[in-house]
Amino acid sequence: MHPLPVFIDDLVPLILQADDHWWPRDLATIASLSSTWLYYARKRLYQYPIIQSFSAAVKLATSLETNPLLESLVRGISLQPVGCERRPQKQELWAVRSLLGLDGLQRVTLGGELAVKAERFLRLISNPDDLQELHIDGSLLRERLNSPPSLEWDESLAFGLPNITKLRLTHVELDIAQASIPIPSSITSIVLEDVHIVNGHISQLLNGRKSLDRLHLTTSDPTAFQEQLRLVLASCVVACLHYETQKETKHSDIPFDIEAENLQSLRCLHLNGHFVDINILTAINETCRGLVELAVLGRAVRVSTEEWAHLLQSGAFSSLRRLGLPWGTNEPPFCRWPPAAVAQIQEACNFRKIPLRLY
Repeated sequence: MHPLPVFIDDLVPLILQADDHWWPRDLATIASLSSTWLYYARKRLYQYPIIQSFSAAVKLATSLETNPLLESLVRGISLQPVGCERRPQKQELWAVRSLLGLDGLQRVTLGGELAVKAERFLRLISNPDDLQELHIDGSLLRERLNSPPSLEWDESLAFGLPNITKLRLTHVELDIAQASIPIPSSITSIVLEDVHIVNGHISQLLNGRKSLDRLHLTTSDPTAFQEQLRLVLASCVVACLHYETQKETKHSDIPFDIEAENLQSLRCLHLNGHFVDINILTAINETCRGLVELAVLGRAVRVSTEEWAHLLQSGAFSSLRRLGLPWGTNEPPFCRWPPAAVAQIQEACNFRKIPLRLY
C-alpha cells in the first residue's frame, strides 16, 4: 500500500497568490486546515480589511487589540460604515479611532458616514507619514441632500499627509484652500470621480509639482472641468490622462488648444463620452506628439472609418503603440460600423503594427 502523499507547506503562499479574488469565507475555511494555512490566510484576510458597519468596526478593533499578531498584519483599511440613523456611540467612535491609529497604515479608504467632512477622520491617523494611498468614497451617500460627502483640503492636511502618492476622490464635494506657503507634494496619481469642486483648483493639490503620472477625471459637467483641466495641463507634465464625461457633449470640452510644451510629454490619452471629430483629432496629433496609447470612446465620436483609416495611413500619431476606438460613428445618430469598415481601420493598424481594440 502506497503512503499518502505529503503536502509541501511552501506551496501555500503560491496557491493563494495564484488568485487575487479569494472570498473571505473561503479564506476562513482553509485557515482551519493547518497552522501554515492559518498563517497565510490571516495575512490575506487582515492585510486590507473592509468594514461596512460600525458594529463590524468594533469587532475588528477588539480583535486587533487582544491579538498583536493580527494587528501587525494590517497594511491598510477601508472604513465605510452606513445605515446608522443615530449618532455613533462611544464604543463605535473608539473603534474608528483605534483602527485609524494602527501602526503602518499605507492605504486608507474612508466612506459611508466617514466621508462626511472626511478631513476630521484623516486627522485621527496616528502615523500619517506611512500613508501612501488615500481614497475618500462618498458613493454610498451620493443621494443625501443634507450633510453630503465632502473633503476640505488645506495646508494643514497637506502637511499632515506628506507622503501620499495616490489620491482618489469619489462622489464628494471638494474644497481646496490655497496654501499660504510652499508645501512639497508627493502626489503622482489623482483620480476624481464625479467630484464637485466648490472652491479652488486641482492644480493646487499639486502645489507646484511639475509632473503627474496619472490624472483620471470622470465628470457629469465637462464645461465646469474644462478650465480645471486646462490649468493642470498648462502647469504640469501629465504622463497619462483619462478624461470621461457621463453627459455626452455636442461640442468640444477638451482643452488641447493651449500652447503648452507639457502636452508633448503626454504618453497615454483616454477620452470617453466627449465630442470628437477629425479636426479635434488633428489638433491632438499636432499637440501631443509623444502619444503611445490613444483611446477615443463613446457615442459622441464623429470620426468615420474612412477618416480613421486615412489618419493612420498618413502617419499621424507617429509614436502610437495601442489604439482603442468605439464600434461606430455618431453621424448622428450613432451608427455601428459594418465589418468591412472595421477591416479598413484594422488594415491601417496592421500596416503600422498598432494593436486595435474596439469598445
